[in-house]
Amino acid sequence: MHVFADGISRVTFSSGNLRIQLVQRGANNENVEAGTLIIPASQANNFMNGLANSMKELDSKLKEAREQQQSESQTQK
Repeated sequence: MHVFADGISRVTFSSGNLRIQLVQRGANNENVEAGTLIIPASQANNFMNGLANSMKELDSKLKEAREQQQSESQTQK
């Protein structure tokens, strides 16, 4: 299942689970509920660290690709 989210409306803790309410930007920039991401509290730290590390890796790859593209465009001139 795929869920598109523009943001987070709230984070709560209930019954041993972290609940992250996801939202999409709708008409007139109103937030529309998109779903709830539920993570067991015992896994929340590992989950968040994994997400943060994945974002760092992705950022590094994108930066590398931009630099390579700029280098190639300068050599073509």
